[in-house]
Amino acid sequence: MKRKLIILGIILLIAINVSVLATVGYRWQCGGGNKSCGGCAPGEYVCMQLSLSETQRQKMDTYKKVFDERTVTIRESLSHKRNELVQLLNAPLPDQEKIDSLIKEIGITQTELEKEVVNHILQAKEILTPEQQEKFLNLIEVRLPHEGKCEKVFCPSERR
Repeated sequence: MKRKLIILGIILLIAINVSVLATVGYRWQCGGGNKSCGGCAPGEYVCMQLSLSETQRQKMDTYKKVFDERTVTIRESLSHKRNELVQLLNAPLPDQEKIDSLIKEIGITQTELEKEVVNHILQAKEILTPEQQEKFLNLIEVRLPHEGKCEKVFCPSERR
């Protein structure tokens, strides 16, 4: 019995180590290990790809903070509505009228978020050179689903 527990413990430790290494490797691959971009971890990959100047980095960081502040309530509302939809779908007898109404609300809220995202992109473009703008829009395009397929967002090096 003691031997089985030791073997189980070793297997558990190996699994934890592998998952930690995979997470660290993924973050490093996406640029998360590089703090040369004003500490803006989620946007570091973009910062590195566009070779932003320090002034551009600071402006992008400011734009990102304002964007996050403007969209936090929209994102929370969207998340709440989606969770509510799941609850309705899990009901033994789902109320189709409530589901349809909630889907409409989700669509309206998603539209609000999309407008904010587009405004954020347009604002970011203003501080970029024409070459950086082209790269920036290419980076955005790479992350969009293509041909109606739903795909997870991967680093460009992971896309197939």
